[in-house]
Amino acid sequence: MNRQWSGGTGLLVLALVGCDYFYDTTVPASDSTPPVAWAAVYHGGEHVAISSSNSGSALFFPIDDPDEYYLLIGAGTDDGGTKKVTFSHEFSRTCIQGNLGQNATGSFVPMVETQTGSVGATVSNGVWTGPTVRLRDYATCNSGWTLASVSYKWHVTAEDFHGNTKSHGWAEMRWVP
Repeated sequence: MNRQWSGGTGLLVLALVGCDYFYDTTVPASDSTPPVAWAAVYHGGEHVAISSSNSGSALFFPIDDPDEYYLLIGAGTDDGGTKKVTFSHEFSRTCIQGNLGQNATGSFVPMVETQTGSVGATVSNGVWTGPTVRLRDYATCNSGWTLASVSYKWHVTAEDFHGNTKSHGWAEMRWVP
């Protein structure tokens, strides 16, 4: 499990994710079914947005306050155990000056969380990871330019113990002042 969180928030999230969505399972001898990849937003003690790779729709989460912190979650679940989750993420900022527009983007090193196991082992059906994000941290324009929008996007890929993979399309959290 991801242990990058400090203080009570991390423990609360670990307990919540573990109790609500994850359970122990045994890695089967064969498995041709891909896992389910999940994208979620956690804020104020609850999941405020959640979407799976099976839902067929992207997760889009507009926010009103760029100074609030949100935990963005990428997870995978599989009845035979999830081996790895990869959380790719980036930000995008658009600034305007009159009729001119300026877009800045930045990609981050993917976050990867894994668990060990093999056929017959008891493992968790799920694995998760993700950063705590505040959009204000990405909302600065050059002098003379006005912020039009800022967003944080993430893409989740889950892999099971037999190499089956499934991805959740890009999820997005956006603030428009």
